[in-house]
Order: sequence, then structure tokens, then C-alpha cells
Amino acid sequence: MATLTYRMEILSPLHIGSGQEYSAFDGVFLNGRWYLIDLEKVIEQSKEDPTNLANAMMQRDFSWAGWLQRRNINPEQVARHSTPCLQNPGNTRIRACIRDPFWRPYIPGSTLKGAIRTAILEELVAQANRHQRQQWARRITQRDDKGRTPDRRYVGRNVLERDLLIGRAPDKANESNYDLLRALHVGDSEPIDPDRVQIGLIWVHTLRNNQLVQKRVNGEEYKIFAEWLPSGVQAQVAIRLDEQLLTQYSTRLGFNDAQVKAIRDFAAVCNARAKAVMESEQSFYQDYGLPRIAQFYQGLSRQLQSVESKSGFMLNIGWGGGWEVKTVTNPLTEDLDEEYWDIRRTYSLGRRDSNAFPKTRRLAYEGNQPVAPLGWVALYPEEV
Repeated sequence: MATLTYRMEILSPLHIGSGQEYSAFDGVFLNGRWYLIDLEKVIEQSKEDPTNLANAMMQRDFSWAGWLQRRNINPEQVARHSTPCLQNPGNTRIRACIRDPFWRPYIPGSTLKGAIRTAILEELVAQANRHQRQQWARRITQRDDKGRTPDRRYVGRNVLERDLLIGRAPDKANESNYDLLRALHVGDSEPIDPDRVQIGLIWVHTLRNNQLVQKRVNGEEYKIFAEWLPSGVQAQVAIRLDEQLLTQYSTRLGFNDAQVKAIRDFAAVCNARAKAVMESEQSFYQDYGLPRIAQFYQGLSRQLQSVESKSGFMLNIGWGGGWEVKTVTNPLTEDLDEEYWDIRRTYSLGRRDSNAFPKTRRLAYEGNQPVAPLGWVALYPEEV
């Protein structure tokens, strides 16, 4: 197997969640940092009766800031750890990032491989003729014998993957053994210094009166805070391509020439997809009134050229990338208007009369201004 070590550089705030969220009861903001409170340290430092503390925390107006201040306790004395926080999250929940057992953040190999998988799937969809794409699009909206559509989170991805990424698996065989991506092994990144993590604001923007604005419904603000890795953070990742599987076993597994070529050329395939997304998103933000984000994508496109010149590739990974990044519906339904609208109707994906779809985006903030989309990374092969 040929193994390459890549230097991965984060280009825009990256959040990969652990599934855990912190509330105002879990920590306190002070002087640009957010402190995760350790209750055992609180009790030890304050000598407070645990029952009295529990009762205090049940009060509607409880806050760690006031409780600690009244007892002359610095949050540093009772925190499990603290994180730079760009602004006070108040009562807004904070999404925690994934970490290893030693509390160090890292990038899971499965996250990187999933993004590569999507790029390869899109490449194979784009190579199909109009009739084949039409058949897939129609199968995507088929209901089962109980009248249910497939999970809307995947929007027919299972149909496309079974036809394009799975070889010729015998009846009742485990399809994962015939998966094209078996030939690509992506390791977890090396651990990243915990001090590089920040907590930042992410706000959903939506189209209103032909402009992108912060989403608010009935007084509710569609925003969250999240632990993210900022641009500039770097880590090494190992990627291995199993050439033996692709040469000696591809016929037995049922892989065709187009599939083998796509996975061998995965870096170029990823770059082609990244370029298409960048062009689409730059146009979207320019058209709907956020030129600063459009300029971000313009700069990202220039950086892609540099990445390609060094045999590297770019991906969008993690949480918050949005519809364009997570699905391949757009290339699937190119010049198939009726099938495209049928997919949207089946999965309740916006009104047909809407000017743009999707009409929402998640954006990272600095202060009161959106500054970047989420999750762009570049990977450069290291010289051996």
C-alpha cells in the first residue's frame, strides 16, 4: 500500500462536534475566556454544602459569575479548563468539539474520508448520461411499502452509493466488503494543542427580501456558540491507497474503470468539487448582499490554485457546511427540472417559487460581523 503523509491546514473555523453541549450551568464567561466549572473544585474551594449549592442552581436567576463573585472565588480556581471565547455566550448553548481521552482535539479520519467519498460520488454522477441520472432521480423519491420516503438527511444518497460505490456484491453478501472506498484508508489526524481551540459565534443567515440576514423567528435568534479550530491550525494526516485491491481484486469485486480512476485521482476529484462549490457560493453571496463572504471565496479560489500546484487538495468538512457540501443533488439533476422539483417536494425542501435553494447558510462571526463559512481545509503531501 502507498502511504502519504499530508499536512492539513485549516482555512476557516472548523467545528467537529462530540455530541455534547454546554449550558450556562456548566461554565462562566470572564475577560475573554469561558471556564468549564468543576463542581468538586467548587465545593472544595467554597466549603459550600452540596445541597445548598444544588438548591442555588435550581433558581431561575442563578449564574456562576454572580455566585463565584459573591464568594470571592476566581473562576480559574474552580475550572476544569478554560477556552478563549470571542464574546460572551450568555445563555446560548455551546457545542463541544471532539477530543481524544487526553482532552486534545483532533480531526477524525472518518470525517475526511466522508468528504472524499462525497467528491468521488459526485464525479461518478457527473459522468453518467442524462437517462441514467433521470432514473436515479426518480428512484430517490420512491416510497417504501408503508408510504415512507428515505431519510431526508441523505436525500437519496443510499440509491446513488449502491449503484456507484458498491461493486457487484452477491445476494446476501455484506455490501461493505464490496465498497470502493475500502481501497482508501484515512487515519485520524495527530492530536492538536488544546490551547488552539476557541469558542465562537455561528449564526444562521436566511434570505429575506432578496438579502441574506440573520435568521430570527418570533424573537428566537438562530445562533449557537461552538468550540472550533481557527484558521492557521495545522496537523498531520496519513492517507493510504490500497493499489493491490485496485489492481488484483477490482474485477472480482466488480469495480469498473471509471470507479478505479476516480479513487486513484481522489485529490484531483476533490479539487474539482471544491472549485465548483466555491464558484457557486461566491456567486450566491455576491448576489444576496454579503460581499465579505464572497471575497472570502474569491481568495479561497486563488488558494486552491496554489494547493493544486503542490499536488494537494481541498475539502469542506465538519458541521455547518450546508446543502452544497453534503449532497450531490445539484449535479444529479442538472437539466432535469421536473425531477429536481419532485425531489424538493418529496423531502419538503422549500417552496417551488423560492428564488434560491437552499436559502440558509451558517456563518462564523467576529464581533458583530460574519467573516467566513465553516470547515474549509487544505491538505498538502509532505516530502518524504
